[in-house]
Amino acid sequence: MKKVFLLIFFCLIIFILNKKNTKISCDKEGNFKILVVADPQCDTKKQWYEARDELEILIERSNPNFIIINGDINSKNKVPADMWKLFISPITKRNIYWSTTNGNHDPYSEKNYTMYKTYKYCLNNKVDVTDHNYEYNRPMNYVIPIYSNDKQKIVFTIYCMDSGTVNNYGYEGLTKKQINWYKEKSNQLKILNGGKTVTSLLCMHIPLTQTLDMVYSCDSIQNNSKYLYKTYGITNQSGNAIKKYVCENGTVVNNASIHTTAPKNDRGMFKEILNQGDIKVVIFGHEHKTNIIGYYKGVLLGFAGKLSTGCYSDNLCRGGRVIEFNQSAPQNFKVYWIGSMQSSKDQQAIYYDGTTVK
Repeated sequence: MKKVFLLIFFCLIIFILNKKNTKISCDKEGNFKILVVADPQCDTKKQWYEARDELEILIERSNPNFIIINGDINSKNKVPADMWKLFISPITKRNIYWSTTNGNHDPYSEKNYTMYKTYKYCLNNKVDVTDHNYEYNRPMNYVIPIYSNDKQKIVFTIYCMDSGTVNNYGYEGLTKKQINWYKEKSNQLKILNGGKTVTSLLCMHIPLTQTLDMVYSCDSIQNNSKYLYKTYGITNQSGNAIKKYVCENGTVVNNASIHTTAPKNDRGMFKEILNQGDIKVVIFGHEHKTNIIGYYKGVLLGFAGKLSTGCYSDNLCRGGRVIEFNQSAPQNFKVYWIGSMQSSKDQQAIYYDGTTVK
């Protein structure tokens, strides 16, 4: 009787994880590629065409199996149906599965969500309203399992979460309910995987607060071995530099050349990521002129860059982030950044352990 109950329980978990019964799987060689783009922030017809053209280039260059648009699609959260159809045409004509996250400029909108879901290959999803971790203002948190090429085993997962907008204290970041939702889904996946963690990617728009310490105590700012972390990539945001930041090792950095924004209130998501041990790479949007990535306490934290000239931009960080793995050893993934313009210099591959050579 106990075995029957467990079987029913596991089947229910699989159903919850994959309501549309869509099983995304690795190719016949066991490979899988994820392309993450962010911040098209298209407010004019010209910008929608720019974003479409750049997305086309990135897809041609990376040949991904799955695409995530990581927030800030439009500045006013009004996405015209005709422009959306144009923008994602490089995806739809190739029948690639895709999904979105919500950024600070596009909080959850039932209208947008419904429109996206009319597309056959859209995998956006929501926390069920009966779930005790459901939040009315940001229900669109979901996990996408990636299966082996025989579709028998989950080998990798993608978490997509809504990082909120802005309040009186600055950028909101994830809430306690969202963090609890992540822990429960992570534990369910671990049960399905025989007690072993499933290597995972998290996509969210606004950076975790830990990116501040990674950035401001990295040797890309001060070429000195006393700094804790190594980061790769470029930034073109010197005009936004903060005056002072105290790193976790007590080092005070003044007038740092790299800028990033994050919530002032850290509610503990990164702590839970370390406790759960499954999420090994987190990709953000939000920073239009940065494509840096770094290795922080065993987790890669990186930025996707930007599409189009919407809001503000440069010609250095227009592109997207690629995560690539093989089902035989998904924990040994690699991450790299590719440009969508001739002026956007490609970034070397960064491996799961923060190294650049394997």
